[in-house]
Formats: sequence, structure tokens, C-alpha cells
Amino acid sequence: MFGQHDAQYYRQRAESGPSDVNLHNVIPPIEQQSADDHVNPDVETHATSIKGATAPSTEISSTSQLDGTWGERDAGGPVSHRIAMEDYEEMRRELTNLTQTRSRSESAKSASKIARKSRTTSITDDTIASDKDLEVGNAGLSAEKEEEFELGPFIREGYLDKRTENGSAAKKVGVVFKDLTVQGIASSTNYVRTLPNALLGTFGPDLYSIICNFVPALRFARNQQLRTLTNNFTGIVRDGEMMLVLGRPGSGCTTFLKAIANQRGEFAKVTGNVSYGGIPANKQHAHYRGEVNYNPEEDQHFPTLNVWQTLKFSLLNKTRKREKGEINIIIEGLLKMFGISHTSQTLVGNEFVRGISGGERKRVSIAETLATKSTVVCWDNSTRGLDASTALDYANSLRIMTDVSNRTTLVTLYQAGEGIYELMDKVLVIDEGRMIYQGPAKEAKQYMIDLGFHCPERETTADFLTAITDPKQRIFREGFEAKAPKTPQEFETAYRNSETYKRVLADVADYESHLSRTDHQDAKDFKQSVKEQQSRHVSSKSSFTISFWRQILACTQREFWLVWGDKPSLWTKIFIIVANGLIVGSLFYGEPTNTEGAFPRGGALFFSILFLGWLQLTELMKAVSSRVVIARHRDYAFYRPSAVSIARVLADFPLILVLVAIFTILMYFMTNLDRDVSKFFIYFLFVYTSTINTTALYRMFAALSPTIDDAVRFAGTALNLLIIYTGYAIPKPTLIGQKIWFGWLYYVNPISYAFEGVLTNEFYHRTMPCSPQQLVPQGPGIQPEYQGCALPGAAIGSSSVTGERYLATNYQYTRSHLWRNFGVIIAFTVLYVLVTAVASELFAFVAGGGGALVFKKSAKKRATSTAKIADEEEGGDAGNSSVTSNQTQTNNDEETMPQISSSESIFTWTGVNYSVPYQGDQRQLLNNVNGYAKPGVMVALMGASGAGKTTLLNTLSQRQQMGIVSGEMLADGRPLGPEFQRVTGFVEQMDLHDTTATIREAIEFSAILRQERHIPRGEKLAYVEEIIDLLELRDLQDALISSLGVEQRKRITIGVELAAKPSLLFLDEPTSGLDSQSAYSIIRFLRKLAHAGHGIICTIHQPSSLLVQQFDMILALNPGGNTFYFGPVGENGGAVNKYFADRGVYCPPQKNIAEFILETAAKGGKRSDGKRLNWNKEWANSQEQKAILAEIAQITAERSKLPAPKSNTQHAFASPVWLQTTTLTKRLFTQYWRDPSYLYGKLFVAFITGIFNGFTFYSLGTSLIDLQNRMFTAFLIVLIPPAVVNTIVPKFYQNLALWQFREHPSRIYNWFAFSTASVVAEIPISILSAVIYWLLWYYATGLPTDSSTAGYVFLMTMLFFIFQASWGQWVCAFAPSFTVISNVLPFFFVVFGIFNGVVRPYSTLPVFWRYWIYWLVPSTYWIGGVMAATLSKITVHCAASETAMFNPPPNQTCAQYASAFVQQVGRGYLTNPDATAACGYCQYRTGVEFMKTLNVDPSDKWKYFGIFAAFCISNWSLVYFFIYTVRVKGWSFGFGTLFGGLGKLVDWVEGLFSRKGKGKEEK
Repeated sequence: MFGQHDAQYYRQRAESGPSDVNLHNVIPPIEQQSADDHVNPDVETHATSIKGATAPSTEISSTSQLDGTWGERDAGGPVSHRIAMEDYEEMRRELTNLTQTRSRSESAKSASKIARKSRTTSITDDTIASDKDLEVGNAGLSAEKEEEFELGPFIREGYLDKRTENGSAAKKVGVVFKDLTVQGIASSTNYVRTLPNALLGTFGPDLYSIICNFVPALRFARNQQLRTLTNNFTGIVRDGEMMLVLGRPGSGCTTFLKAIANQRGEFAKVTGNVSYGGIPANKQHAHYRGEVNYNPEEDQHFPTLNVWQTLKFSLLNKTRKREKGEINIIIEGLLKMFGISHTSQTLVGNEFVRGISGGERKRVSIAETLATKSTVVCWDNSTRGLDASTALDYANSLRIMTDVSNRTTLVTLYQAGEGIYELMDKVLVIDEGRMIYQGPAKEAKQYMIDLGFHCPERETTADFLTAITDPKQRIFREGFEAKAPKTPQEFETAYRNSETYKRVLADVADYESHLSRTDHQDAKDFKQSVKEQQSRHVSSKSSFTISFWRQILACTQREFWLVWGDKPSLWTKIFIIVANGLIVGSLFYGEPTNTEGAFPRGGALFFSILFLGWLQLTELMKAVSSRVVIARHRDYAFYRPSAVSIARVLADFPLILVLVAIFTILMYFMTNLDRDVSKFFIYFLFVYTSTINTTALYRMFAALSPTIDDAVRFAGTALNLLIIYTGYAIPKPTLIGQKIWFGWLYYVNPISYAFEGVLTNEFYHRTMPCSPQQLVPQGPGIQPEYQGCALPGAAIGSSSVTGERYLATNYQYTRSHLWRNFGVIIAFTVLYVLVTAVASELFAFVAGGGGALVFKKSAKKRATSTAKIADEEEGGDAGNSSVTSNQTQTNNDEETMPQISSSESIFTWTGVNYSVPYQGDQRQLLNNVNGYAKPGVMVALMGASGAGKTTLLNTLSQRQQMGIVSGEMLADGRPLGPEFQRVTGFVEQMDLHDTTATIREAIEFSAILRQERHIPRGEKLAYVEEIIDLLELRDLQDALISSLGVEQRKRITIGVELAAKPSLLFLDEPTSGLDSQSAYSIIRFLRKLAHAGHGIICTIHQPSSLLVQQFDMILALNPGGNTFYFGPVGENGGAVNKYFADRGVYCPPQKNIAEFILETAAKGGKRSDGKRLNWNKEWANSQEQKAILAEIAQITAERSKLPAPKSNTQHAFASPVWLQTTTLTKRLFTQYWRDPSYLYGKLFVAFITGIFNGFTFYSLGTSLIDLQNRMFTAFLIVLIPPAVVNTIVPKFYQNLALWQFREHPSRIYNWFAFSTASVVAEIPISILSAVIYWLLWYYATGLPTDSSTAGYVFLMTMLFFIFQASWGQWVCAFAPSFTVISNVLPFFFVVFGIFNGVVRPYSTLPVFWRYWIYWLVPSTYWIGGVMAATLSKITVHCAASETAMFNPPPNQTCAQYASAFVQQVGRGYLTNPDATAACGYCQYRTGVEFMKTLNVDPSDKWKYFGIFAAFCISNWSLVYFFIYTVRVKGWSFGFGTLFGGLGKLVDWVEGLFSRKGKGKEEK
């Protein structure tokens, strides 16, 4: 862990000017002994010795011994700055010696050994080692290092930093910015884009915009209005200095950091000069991009990599080949440095993938940034979501990084404590894009005071400086109300006229003069150092460290790690492949070798090529979701994005090889394909190559698509076209000769070449005896020599057909094209990969910057604020706190508020315990917690990370979904009733909302459904008006939530809960991610609510002194859910101070009481007799605890005497089900309307598929092939569900998550309302899609146009689109996770598509499937019903090539010889009955005869309609059933046990291998 300095040290450092400090802080032996003499015998501490400055005392009190821990129990011991320097120097000597004395082979061997050791170290061992570090004093340091190498708390730039001959850092450059002005495009009010806008824009503005993205020259020059984001900034940050950038959200902090980091792409115009040690910005970006980095506040990593792999990959891309042996040493040091050795084999994770904690993930981000070797680093609000102690430790790490390696560090932090501020050398304050102060951090406060502003007691300097920019927060000194500057322009003018600004200009001039005098020696050293770090094959003009080929290899290795890290998806995919291999293989099981097996054999080969490519659709999500990480790595100069594109293909080779091997072995031998070694491997090769080809095609669409919706839509459509134009359903001669509209697509379809390859391979040298059913004619008196075979390619009078002739006649295929086809597939694959690589370099599609607020179209007035565009602090959100602050009414803390809560209920809890299952046992998360919440009282839940604050909040609010809860929770002395969750408000940390709703709509929705049912609707809506005014959002009431800023969203989240008129309000981290002013605004708002009569329980991170004073009581928890304080705050924290002071621990006068509580709990403390304090036991045995319990008992006794509410007035849901259903249905319709990509995607698929289906089968005739095409044109509707269902599932899953995690626990509406609304909302768009598809498809194909038939097919088409919508919904309702859904859906699609009697006729289906699954597949009835309607009146006219040819015996006509046969079989006719030679037999006379072979009868028409309608109804029923059973009742139907058992089996197998590997290493 990182140690902390006394603040005095940094003040002295800043005052001392150019440092002559002993940089590495190696204490001489005499000093060491002296320091050791002062070490406390119980807990060892480290001293800091500084030459050239007055060193702080080496006697460190117990109150500072454990400063710098990350707030977690397993964090390890503290590491001081001296130890950081000393270990760093030791590491340098170690690595230098290793480089000079080891051969390359020895180095690799040692590194491998260290890597194995690092990877196999157990969590327990690491924890013990960390604990041991706490005990070891300085005297034992040398002996410890002899036994095992220890890396200190910092490694410059991710590995050994380059040094000049005099020992100074070789890469040190100061940043000079002169007249830096950044401008963005000014945006006016935007209105929400709806479905009509999307449809009208398809071939107009949208198309033009897309084309212009590819060809910018086509864009018309327009005089766009620009807005200044930063105005004329001039200043300097020297190497070894840290600058803190302060300002409210939207002021320009992130814009400034990005401009300094040379990330200018998202800005309209950047003027002025930025130089890095004299290197201009353009040259830096071209040749040294990775040396200046911007680190965003979000932790962006691949979640399925573990920590060791993440760091290993970073170092692989920043280390020359000959120095690779050092990588594992450095990784081990980095892990120890950040106290995360115990996480080395744990997944990094994210919000969806379980992994390390948020604080640990933040440390991984820092470590990865170290690996970039960057010299200038800009950190953007990187303490977001961390508690105060963790944030301070993070700042300490930046200080140490900057000192050790002479980095140049710029950082912007929200809610920065005084300890953080004192670490800074300089501070820059921004107000609406104007620089109002830049200079020494220690002078900033006095500068503002001299301007005429007052700094309240206990307000941190950072908060004071930021508050100056807020008209509502700043306080004038007496007599300065008129003289002090008030506008940003006045502040800027005052600063530019100040002595401070003149010193800044002088500093800039002095630095530039220094560069000139030294002939830019620092820049030369920097360039030389960068060149020395690069591999010898890398151009000196390149920003990258390693060659392109090594980038590809590193990315390939990472791809394997990613696959193995996501084991659930891997095992699910293998399971689906095996299952589908068995299913499809059994469908074509044991194909006969005669002519009866010819067409089915083609079907088996077709699905062999298609299926694995179908399953690879999951690559789309991976490719799109990884863009953010790849873009950041590109900025870090790790690798080119094209390296990832190529690496994925290289990783595909072995991975797809395994998948193909499993599938092809099952398919090849189950379907009885030709048992020939060469044929099998050719088949394997084509399946393997075509799968790689299809995967590359999907990735190409991902690289060219802005969003995942676009990628799915285009890839799904492309897949459908690949299937249609393969040559299987429609043979090649028909496609090329008759389908003039789209037949040419056959030639650009790689699957068609693969199909020809496997088909000609299978039928090569195969002679097929004619099946008895296909011999023509048959019966008594028929002579074999006068029979023909009813198979294309059969010779007259022949009873067998060669495979080559069959393929040549029916498909125009020849085996001579085999290797040509293989080459074409390779060529297409290479083309796709190249396009993907080029597109990944040209198009990032990573959103950056903010936008204007978005209003609904019916909004009657615009908010004037939206002429401003948001700064980057809001991410994608346009709004910011300044919008609210500047536009709305001014409200003071003393303002009164109407009584908005009529309840006087008191909530008490005693002896609350909570435990969860953990490794076969129970893990205690809450331990005997007591407390109460009264109306008008604000209770703050505080504690370090992992203490159990949110757990307690969820438990008290009755929202725990698992585990065991015990204890007594009472409302007015009575057990909680069914209405408790409804009458209490719970403000989630994540601000979950329907983001397409407006502010007013969201609050109205809550008020209408959550207020008591007897309250009139008008009164509820009137109350909404009060809430909107209370929220101070009147001007923004019609703005969409998706466009709002962080603070505004938090206000809405609170407002939605207030609309229910709750008696008690729970809030989880309401200030997380906000700046200090926004946080104060939220807490001040909560204070108003408390005055109005609400009881409030709130968890809070990083509270300033001002925030803490707003609370009445504090409930403080230690890890494990142990209470160590519950009581009043007191004036200036007096009550808290007294409690701890009574036990010998005192809070310094200027100390933030919140930080004091957290640090005191983490350190423990000591009594006067020297014994350690256990704060948990202290509280449990205290008089204060007894007094609390007595007060709770008194409350229970008094309140229980009040009359109990009538049981018939208590409802779990306030509103009746009908009102819930209608209100939610209206909201869903609005959501779909305002999210046009969802509806547009459905219409797009219907339109494209209808067009291609209709015009591919344009004007069908009555030949035999046309009869088959009439069947196939109906069949092709089964290709629509993969594209449509894959868009329905994410939308339904999103709404399901909102209901399941926020709206159902709040008892807004029940499961029946959710299910009904979800089903009903899909019906209109399904009908519209059906109309579009039917119109484009039906009449173009020439199917019967009589109203009866056309109307029937339309009804069936409408039912089909309704069916697929509800299909996707019930699958989503049942499946446990999105990953499972993505992998299971192909299984459903395959079964739906192949068991309906088209691919394999009913009569030829294996018995196992024929009598149950055929009848259970819905597509059986849809296709059967449509064929019964459209084929029953068709008369067949065979073409000459479609007839079975035979010669009659001499002196007989065809009719005389074969008429008995025709009458016997009851189908078909003789094409030339009077001929005496070359008789022709057409297999079918009418469509009815054809349908009989498919097990369809004209009478099935309405029967099948009814059955298919029943399937639609059953789908809807399953939606209701699974929502209730799985989502409400938590049933798993045994799958939880099944998958849990499989998971244990996999873990057991892995354990066997890991034990074997460990045994080998030990040997």
C-alpha cells in the first residue's frame, strides 16, 4: 500500500524550489538506527529523511501509522515514501545487474520461474505475507530482501526508467501551454428523434451523414456557431510537479486535460501552442503519442482478463524483446506495490462480470498507466466512487509517481479533501472556460480571500476554490460585496492583472529560456530514451515500442486469455455445438447411399457449413463492446487497432479448429457421409475455412457499424442473404439463369463456393443406385432395362446415377472447381480481414464529448440553457449542475417547504444480522446492528469500502434477494406490513430510469401508481407540480432523462421516490460522482426534506465537513457489518469528537470529522495504558449503545399503543392492476416511439427480407422447380427470427432489469402488469412489420391473388410476427443471464428451421423425431398452412429436364407401357403418352400431390391456422408464467442444480490439471 507524508513535507517541498533532495531517500545507517529507536514496539513505522529541507519528525503518533490503506481488510501494510524510494533503487540495481550478467536463455528461464510462482501463489499466502509486512521493522528489511526480492511502492513508467549519466531521469519534459483556446460546436435545443424521423432520414440526411463519414470531402462547408470551452490559457507544469485542476462540471476541466493530452479529435477548433519540453504538439502526436496520456475516470478493462494478465499484456507492448525477461519481475513488484498480490488470478470484472472490487480495479488502472511509460499523465476524476481514505491514498500514489520519475502530472478531482490538496504543487481553477487562477497551491486560498471571499471554517481549500465559481455557494467578506468579481469574465480580468499571473508568465519565460540555454537537452534526452526503449525493427518516427508483428502476437495471446477467462460462454458454446451436432446429425442419420439420399445429403452438407457460422454471431457483441478499451490502448500506443483485427483471426485458427472438430466428427459419421479419409479432411477443411470466413464477415460489419444494433441488423440480413443465395434452396442454374434481380449475389457469396466444394467432394466417384421409390415405371410386367430414375442427371434406361452427373445437371457443379472454390473462400476471408483492419484504423465509433439537452417534441418552450454544450465531465450527458444552478430559483438552506409527508411513523431495528452462503458455509455481512429513523432526522451510514453500508441499507429496506436475515425491524412498534416497500422510498446509486421518459413523465408515473388509490388523479398530478418545483427542474421538465447530467439524474431519482409520499427515504451514495457543489446541493435538498418531515437514511462517500454537518446522526460500520458508532453528529462534530476523545483518540481542530471517523476505525488506536482499542467492542459495551437500545425500547412501547392501520387498507401495490397495466403500456409505447432504432430495426428486417424473398422468387411458374420454390419462399420466413429476436431480447431484458431491480422492489407495478404491457406493446409493430413483409413478398412471387388465399396468408404472416416477438420475450424471461440467452438462441433457431418437414420431408424423418418434435415445432404448422392455401389449386407442368426419362419396350407407346404405373402411384403424369421412345414422367400433376409428400393436406389449412394461433397464445402464457415463477418466485426448474453440478465438475477437472502442474513445478 501507499504511505502518506506529513502535509508539512509537501509544503516544504513546494517552497524549496528546484530539489536537491536525496531522491531515493536512502537513510544512512546512523539515521536508520536513530529512526529505529523511535519505532513503536507494537506497530513499526517508517521515517522519511530529506536533505536540503527540514524533515518532519520521525516520531509518528499512532494516529498516522496506517494512513494510506485502501479501506479493505486485506489491503496489506502501509508503505512509506522512504521505503518506496529505497525499494525502487534496489529494483533498479537488480534489473540492471540482471540485464548485464544473464544470458538471454537464463533470463527467460528465471522469468518463467517467477511467472509460475506469481501465478500459483494462493490468496492466503499473499494475505499472510502482507500481514507480515506490517510486523517487520526497518531493521529486518535487508534480511527480508535477501530471502525474497521486494519491489517498492513505485516503478517508474511500468519498468526500469532510463537515467542519464548523472542519475537524473532521462524522460522529463515540462508542459507549456500558451494562449490555449478550445472551441466546440454550439448546440441549440434538440428534440427527440422518433420513428418517423428515422424512416424519413434513411435515404436522406442519415444516408448523407453516413457517406460523409466515409468521404469527408462531400460535406458542405457550413458556418457553424462555435462555443469557447477554454479561453486563452497560458501556463506551465514542470517535470516533477503536480497540478490540480478545479472547476464545476461543465466548466472545462476535462476539455483542458484532453487538450494537454493532445486528444483534440472531438473539438471543433484548437488554437494556441502546447509543447512538451520544447516538442510541439503535432510532432508529439505523430511520434510520441504514448508519452502523453489521458486517463478517464471510468475503469475500462477487459473484464474476463485477470489482474496478472492485464498487467502482463501492458508490459508486453511496452518492452523490447531483449528485456522481456524482466516483465514478470516488474509485474510481481506492481502487484505488491498496490497491495493487490492476492488478486493476481482474479478477473478484473465490471458491472456485469464478477471480479475484483472497485478500489482494486482503480489500482489496476493506475498500474496499467504506469506500464505506458508515459511522461505526462492527465488523470480525470479518478477518485469517483472511492471513500475518503481510498481517495487520499490514490493521491499519495500520484505524488510518489511524480517524485520518483520526474513525471508531469495533471489531475482533476471532485470533492478533494485537504490532505489531497496539500499534495499538489500547483492549482488551476476554471469558471465557464476561463482561467481564474493558476499558481502555487499554497497561495490560492489567500488569493481568493484577498479578492474578497470568505472561506468558512472546516471547508477544504479545494471546495472553497470551486465554490467561488458558484454564485449560490460563494460567500463575500464583509465590505467586498460590491468590489469582488462575480462573473467569469471579471474573475479572469482580475487574475490577469494579478502578480500571480505575472509570475506564471515569468515561469513560462524562464522555462523556455532554460530550454534555449540547454539547446533543448531535455527533449534530446527524451527522444533518445524513447528510441532506446523501442525495438530495433520499429521506425524512430513511430509512437509504438514494439513491432507490428509483436503487437499481433501480444494481442493474439490476449485473445486466448479472454476466451479462457469467459469459461461460461466457452462451455455453453461447446455444449450447444455438441447438442446441435447430435440433433442435426440425427436428423440426417444414416443417409442411404442410393438416390433417395442425394438431396438430404446436400442438406446435411449445407447445415455443416452454415451452423458454426450462425453460432459465431456472438462475435459481434465482443467486437463492438471492446472498442472503448482498444481506443484507450491505441492512445497509450500499446498497439494499432488493426493488430487486434489480425490477432483475432490468428486466435480463431486453433479455437475454431476445436469447435469444427467436435461438430464435423459428429455430423460426418452420424449422417453416413462417404467414409473416405481424403473426403473427410476436405470436408473438414471447407467447414473450417467457411467458419473462419463467416466470423471475419461478422467482424467486418462490427468494424463498419456505429452501434451494436446496426451491426446485428446488417450481419443478420447478410446471413439471410448468404443462406438464400448459396445454391441449396434455389439451385445455381435457376439463380443465374432466371433470378435476374439478385442472382448475381451467388458469385459474391463465399458460402456458395464452400457448398459447391463439399458437395462435389461428397459425390465424387459416387455411383448411386436408383431408389425403388424413384424407379419409373414400376409394377407387374415392367422390365428393368426399360426403367428410368426420377433424379436429375439420370440417363435413359439407367438404374443408377453418378454423383458427377447429378451435380452437373441439377447444380452445374464440377469437382474441378474444388481448389478454386477453396481459394475463393480464402480470398474473401482475406478481403474481410483487410477491410476490418482498415476500418478499425479509420473509424473508432467511440463516443466522446457531450451534447445538448433533448426535449420531447410536444414541449412548449425551450430551455435557454441548452444553447450551451456540456463539457466532458458529464460523459455523454448534456446537462450539468450549472444548468440547474443558473436557471432555477435560488433557494437558501433556511427556506421552508410545504409539508410533503403526512406520516409520523418511526422505524426501528435491533439485532439485525445478515449472512450469505460462502464456500459451503455462511459469511456474516451484518453483525447485530441497532438503530432507528425518525421523521425529520437524517442518518448517515458511513464506513470504509466493504464495511456493509449498502448491505445494511438493502436489508433495512427489505430488498435482499438471498441470504439469511435475522433481527427485529418494526414500524411504530409493529412488524412490517405488506405495504412497507411501497410507502418507503429507495434511491438507487445507479439512477435506474426509463431514459426515454421526460422528467415530468417519470415523476407522474411514480405518483399515479404509488400514491394511495383513494387519492384523485388530479390531486396526484398537482402534487407532481410541487415535486418539480422542489427539485428546481421546472425549466427542464420536458427534457429526456437520457440527456441529463449526473446531479439532475440524482434529483430525479429522489423525486421519483418523493412522488410516492414516502414516510421514510433510503438513499445509496447520492453524492457519488458529483463535484463538491453538486454534492452539497443534493444534501441540502435532503435537509429540506427532513425539515418537511421525512426520515432519511443515507450512505455517503467522501463527505466534506459541510456535508457531515447537514446530518443529525451517524451510523458508522466496520468491515463485517460491525457498528462502532451510532449517535448524533453534534455542532462541528462535537458529539462524535466527545465519544472518541473519551477513549483517548482526539480529532484535530481542522480535521474533517468524516475522514477522522474512517481513519480511526481503520487504525484502531490505543488506550492510555498502551492496549489496542477494538472499536467494535468499545461500542458494544458503551453507555451510548445502552442508551440507544433503551430509546428503541421506549419508542416501541409508546408507538405500539397507537391504533393499528386497518388491514383492508394495506396493499402491496397502491394502484389497482388495471391502472398499473394501462399506465405502463402507455409508457412502453412512448419508449418504443422515442427509441427508433428498435422499431426501425424490425421494419428494416421485414423490408429487406420481403424484398429479397419476393424478387428472388419473382413470378413463380408451375414447373417442378417452381413448385419447390413455392415451398421455399414460404419456408424462408424462418430466417427472420434470428435477426428480429436478437433485437427483441436486449430491449425486453433492459425493461425487465428496470422492473426487477427498481420498480418491483418499490412496488410500483406487479408482474402481471409488466407481462401484459410487454406483450401488448409488441403487437402494433409486429402487425406493421407483417404488412410490409407480406406486401413486398406475396404479390411479387406470383402466389394466388384471390382474396381468400391472400387473406389467409396475410393472417398467418401477422401471427408469425406476433409469435416471434413473444418467443423472444419468454426465452428472455426464463434464461438466467444474457450470456446464456445469446448462446441458447441458435439452438432454438436450428430446431425451428429444420424440423418442419421442408429440409427433411416427414416420411424420411428418423423415427425418434418424427412422432414428437415434428409436431411440437411451430414452423411445421405455419409452413404447412401456407402451402395448403397456396399450392392446392396449382397444376404442375414439368420442364424437360425435370422428368424421369425411360424407353418403352418395342411396339408400345409410353401410355400403354406406363399408364398402369401412373394410376398405381396416384400422382404424376406422362408428358408424352403417345411417344414410342424417350418417355417422360413428371412426378406431380398438382400441388396437392406434391403436398402429400410433405405430410400436408388442403384440409389442414384452417386447422393449422388454429394450432399456430395457439402457439402464439402459449408464447404469451409462457411470458406470464416465467415472469412469475422465475423472476418473482425465484424458481430455477432444477437448472440451477444442474449447472451448479456441471460447474463443480469443471472445477474438479481443472483442479486435477492444476495439481499435476504444481507437482511438476515442485519436482
